[in-house]
Amino acid sequence: MPPPPPFLTEAEENPGIHEFVDFLREISQTLLECGCSSNRLELLVTKLGTSWKFEVEAMALPTGVWLAVRSPTERLLDLTRIKSWSVDLDKLVRLNDLVDLIEDHRISIADARKRLKEISTAKKPYPWFLSVLAGGGSSLGLVYFYNGSPIDLAVALPAGILVQLLQRYSFSSENRRYLVDFICSAGTATFVLLANQFFPALDVAKVTVGGLISMVPGLILVNSVHEIAQKNLVSGTAKFIEAMVVAASLVFGVVFVFGIFLFFRSN
Repeated sequence: MPPPPPFLTEAEENPGIHEFVDFLREISQTLLECGCSSNRLELLVTKLGTSWKFEVEAMALPTGVWLAVRSPTERLLDLTRIKSWSVDLDKLVRLNDLVDLIEDHRISIADARKRLKEISTAKKPYPWFLSVLAGGGSSLGLVYFYNGSPIDLAVALPAGILVQLLQRYSFSSENRRYLVDFICSAGTATFVLLANQFFPALDVAKVTVGGLISMVPGLILVNSVHEIAQKNLVSGTAKFIEAMVVAASLVFGVVFVFGIFLFFRSN
């Protein structure tokens, strides 16, 4: 049974429209940066507006959020640009819990902004080396479920770890994201081909796909299909194209390395 909501003063129960819009802008930006779908974001901010006696209309795209907030006496329009994107499921869960608290008036808008800042700046819940090992384990698991041989399994684990290390220590700029995808796929293909020279029985295709499984844009693709189904065509199409570009970067990196390898082997 949830604890009873704490007592809020009259000022806390009736925040000004400017304070409320500032909060909506901050939480909308954080949600999109963590991988929240656009239609889910629009639903959340509309529910918050209804709960706090504001009329809210929102339109979210991968690159920006438009907010129109009305009170009985004022109306505000706000545009927030989104400049970074990632998939952070831990933050999404915490943000969803925060939205529930706000909707039920269990905390004030001022306190919610403080918690939102804490969530935005929080470190990842797991140490980096555990995340690297988990990436290697996902590659190992995929190859295992595809009936990989013991040799395939032995190579898949370090291949997955290599991908995580390349992601961590490659270019961090969002403008170079697709270059990082290319580098990771090319590095994985190179590693697998080198391993194949020592283990001729290695299934190169299976291990290469297994090594790159953590980079497949699964959540982006699922969100794009969901948004298109909800008639959010602009955002859904944009995310679908993003997923296809990520997949193309991965494929091009593998094909590039395999092409060089076949060229030198034929000569």
